[in-house]
Amino acid sequence: MDPQNNENNSVSRRRFLKTTGSAAAAVAATAQMTSTNRLIASPEPTVILPGFGRAKSVICLFLYGAPSQMETLDPKPEAPAEQRGDIQSISTSLPGIAASELLPNISKNLHRVALLRSMTHSSNNHAVSVALSGLSKSAPAIEANGMDQRHWPYFGSVLEYLWTHQSTAELNPGVPMNMMLPWSLNHFSDPPRWSPHAAWLGRQYNPVIPRFDGKGSLEIGLPNSRGISRFDPFHGVTPESTFRMDGAELPKDVDPARLASRQQLLAAVNQAAPGVAEKQLTSFSNFQQSAFDMIANPKVVEALDVSKEPRQVRDRYGLTLFGQSALAARRLVEAGVRVVTAIWDDYKVGNNAWDTHSNHFPRIKDGLCPIFDQVLPAFLDDMESRGLLEDTLVMVISEHGRTPKITEITGGGREHWSGAYWGMFFGAGIKTGQVIGATDKQGAYPISHPTDPKDILATMYHLLGIDPHHTTIPDRQLRPTRLIPHGSAVKELLV
Repeated sequence: MDPQNNENNSVSRRRFLKTTGSAAAAVAATAQMTSTNRLIASPEPTVILPGFGRAKSVICLFLYGAPSQMETLDPKPEAPAEQRGDIQSISTSLPGIAASELLPNISKNLHRVALLRSMTHSSNNHAVSVALSGLSKSAPAIEANGMDQRHWPYFGSVLEYLWTHQSTAELNPGVPMNMMLPWSLNHFSDPPRWSPHAAWLGRQYNPVIPRFDGKGSLEIGLPNSRGISRFDPFHGVTPESTFRMDGAELPKDVDPARLASRQQLLAAVNQAAPGVAEKQLTSFSNFQQSAFDMIANPKVVEALDVSKEPRQVRDRYGLTLFGQSALAARRLVEAGVRVVTAIWDDYKVGNNAWDTHSNHFPRIKDGLCPIFDQVLPAFLDDMESRGLLEDTLVMVISEHGRTPKITEITGGGREHWSGAYWGMFFGAGIKTGQVIGATDKQGAYPISHPTDPKDILATMYHLLGIDPHHTTIPDRQLRPTRLIPHGSAVKELLV
């Protein structure tokens, strides 16, 4: 079952009015929706901070499983050897700032980003929903159930809802506002875990997810959590591998005239369909129209096909699934998509990606860090050379960090740790060339500028011209509710 297809996540205004059957309720609902729309259109934030509205789009590069802060961008050379391991730190392009020796290329480019080293929250359980939605605190039972009614809408779905309801919204048929690569998060989990979705806003605001059309390919396999080498596409893909949008291209035997005839017939059938629930029919019709729009306007379909990119560009990113997802994210933003989340996800079995409970050091030395060290500078260069950072915010984040203590299991490991971790930011409205916040000598807790994931979402909304404190969305009962329950924009990030 797809957790994104929960029909109970949305309550329409029409259904609400029919259920109450009250004129008073109708007046209240109308006033409520009017109030909500007014708040959505709020042109200025209450507290004037720099950068309001600087960004027009956002790319989120999400490192699922959570990188260890000590072996990446917050090394602790003074920690005991049994905590820090044998990986050394090196200097970076920011004077006085060190990084892991496993990230030499990122270290040379640190002056081009803002590094926040004091991220923290209290949900130690792959709480991606805490990082990417308004949910304040998660738990294993919540995160493991994508249909749990406590989930909040993913930020991309919130943005699509707000932009769709703005009177000045510029809608571009055939170009989705909100997309995710390379597949839905936790795609291989059974039962379905949480993946970014619209929750109560309704599945019409779920991110559009293409299909990865490719396979893993490595001459030398890299170890997974069990120490087994395999053809994991996040470690390597074939040159033919790309992304496709099923149903968004005409079959070879159907020309535009034949398609138009089919559309007319379909419209007639829909109008004459008795006994079909209005909500279901409307939702299905919306999806149909989106598919027709993509056929008529193939910009996004073409942008997804990274095989059309010059081979030297693809090689700079690296022929890995995360590298090609980052490249596709750049191409999609160029095509007009306003929210793209590219996820470095588990592949088939648990405790993979950055979830290094076991074989921690072989995995980060031989696969994770070298790949990340190639992808990020290539993406940064590409975005900057094309002028896309002028109006695109980029967030490189995860759901938590990893324990300062190394556990005594196969190959050594680090467990979940939300006490302290880092986030990286650059692009529109971001003050780069700085490190914000610090952690203690063990990398366990912030000692300055503790920052909650909701502060990051508040910063993102602010840069996109949305006041996170006063803009609202309707909840399941159509009551106006804030986009995030708490949190404020990180003013030190803004310029």
